[in-house]
Amino acid sequence: MTRAIMMSMLLVGCAAPQREAPPPKPVKDVSPLEKSFAEKPDDPRVNLELGDRAMSGGDWLRAEQYYVRAEALGVPEGTVVPRVVRVLVLGRRYDEALDRCHRRLQRAPDDRATRLVEAAILEALERPREAEHDLTVLVHTRPSDPNPYLALGKLYRDSFHDASRAREMFQKYIALAPKGDESEALRYQLDEATESMPPAPPSDPAAPAPAVTPMPTPAPAPEQRP
Repeated sequence: MTRAIMMSMLLVGCAAPQREAPPPKPVKDVSPLEKSFAEKPDDPRVNLELGDRAMSGGDWLRAEQYYVRAEALGVPEGTVVPRVVRVLVLGRRYDEALDRCHRRLQRAPDDRATRLVEAAILEALERPREAEHDLTVLVHTRPSDPNPYLALGKLYRDSFHDASRAREMFQKYIALAPKGDESEALRYQLDEATESMPPAPPSDPAAPAPAVTPMPTPAPAPEQRP
């Protein structure tokens, strides 16, 4: 056996076995909602639901795209705007969220929910005067609604640092919503603040009354001669 033949036999014996081809990946399961979208991409309800699912999954850009498409397909603006504004805020696109609120309020100035959200965005953007204006509009148009009073109280407390006006708004909220979500906590805070206030100094009955400076008597008008 020649050297060349021996070398060939060694190479064949040491060759690595051929790898088998990997099995194909299983096809990803398609949800009923995705199947509905594939069959009816212009169904507004399906687009709205896909937007909700994307939002819950944290994909805010895709959620916005589905919502805008649903609106274009006929979903009422009042249904779409709160969702769009929410995903814009979650994505920290505050200016765009504010612009969307502005456009909605130009067409529907009585949309109280959007105005309340707009006030919250303005406060977050450190524009408290504009936020106060929105909340004041809500108070004047429906004085029985407790929510604007609560928002105003927080605005006066946190942005204006005006404890007196904040207390007044919180008291109105508690009066209108005695069992509201924040009423109990606010009662405790207000009571605690009252107890921490220093007592007024007692009056001394022997102390002289403060002097009152008399008003000067006006000089008589000069007599007019004929």
